[in-house]
Amino acid sequence: MLRAVRRSLLAAMAATVAVALACNRDAESPPPASPNAWLTDIGGLVVSTATTGSSIDPNGYVVVVDNTQRQSIAPSGVVVFTGLAPGQHTVALTDVASNCTVSTPLTVMVSLLGSGTAAFPVSCAPAGDLTVSASTTGSNLDPDGYTVTLDGNASTSQPLATNGGTATFKAVAAGSHSVALSGVATNCTVSGPNPQSVTVPTDGTASASFTVTCVAQTGTLTVTASTTGSNLDPDGYTVTLDGNASTSQPLATNGGTATFNAVAAGSHSVALSGVATNCTVSGPNPQSVTVPAGGTASASFTVNCTALVSRITGVGQIFTGPASPGSDAKTFDFDVQAGPSGRVKYTDWHEVFPNGMPLTLIVDPSDAGTAITAFRTSSSTCHTATGGAEFDAIGRINDATGTLVTFTMIACDSKTDANYLRVEIPSFGYSRAGVLTSGEIDRTGP
Repeated sequence: MLRAVRRSLLAAMAATVAVALACNRDAESPPPASPNAWLTDIGGLVVSTATTGSSIDPNGYVVVVDNTQRQSIAPSGVVVFTGLAPGQHTVALTDVASNCTVSTPLTVMVSLLGSGTAAFPVSCAPAGDLTVSASTTGSNLDPDGYTVTLDGNASTSQPLATNGGTATFKAVAAGSHSVALSGVATNCTVSGPNPQSVTVPTDGTASASFTVTCVAQTGTLTVTASTTGSNLDPDGYTVTLDGNASTSQPLATNGGTATFNAVAAGSHSVALSGVATNCTVSGPNPQSVTVPAGGTASASFTVNCTALVSRITGVGQIFTGPASPGSDAKTFDFDVQAGPSGRVKYTDWHEVFPNGMPLTLIVDPSDAGTAITAFRTSSSTCHTATGGAEFDAIGRINDATGTLVTFTMIACDSKTDANYLRVEIPSFGYSRAGVLTSGEIDRTGP
């Protein structure tokens, strides 16, 4: 009997709501559902909407009860919630277009013997849509795009890509509005007014477009070097940016700074070159460095130099002719340094032993009987004394017994004319000398 009474009461309430909706229904609103659909059981709630005005959203709204149950509802319609506990309930109307106003939420009492009702009158003003786009040109475009805001209301803000994107504002009240572009990088400027004024037509779409130009962001890069050890490079180094020779600058071994101005912001490589052969760069070379826009980045190279050792090397020939027995040619290959140490091979193709082999004089570290015994870092025989060197040695000749002999070799590294070589074996009364007809002699170190 109690169940029948409740259903009768709810049916009467639903019928009353239906009559009211039928009388107040706007021309744009769909007809309400049949009252039979509103009948409910214990703990029922009847929710109705009545929308008036223009530019009504045909998708309607969403009714939410106690933040848990929800149902879609037409602009002018009725929905029923069942199974609610007796007592107060919160009923909210959501997804309401921005051009429409409604008082929400409502507090509704659902009684033990009946059901509650919640009525939402909605008023909509004329409205349309607004689309906003941006076109950006130049260098170092803003990577994270922009933000567009309608009428200075932060709650309307939407992201907008630098190029190719569109921000759409739906159900904007018809009439004049302002739309502003923000989040523009410091190296970019907006052409024309910002914010812009735009008129949104009723049930139509207005558009606004922003033009942005960006200039290259630049910063400064400073480069230093710290050099330790012995025999530091006397003429310093060269630093080059991004492998571009036109950017090269000199840099002192210690205490100097090379400065690169107006460097595009971002990642770059900087290389140190012109490092003497006795010096090495610690760490990566080139280095990678990030130059900040409007700021300064720095790169530092650490160089260590070892003590130089006087050294003379040579490969080539004096006199003319082929390297074959009986020829006037004298060939040589030596590498000797202060210490002293080194190796020597000297062949006189004109001096031939009975076995048909030419005289060959050898100093080899693997032959304990041979050795470099003295090294002189200059020679008065040379055009420039410091441009050559002399050394004494014990060498083995390739005669039948492998005789050990003492000899002296004088080698001149001339930077302006032909190089020169002299070989003397006093015990043999042997002395040969001449300018090089081929090859090279190289004198390095102090």
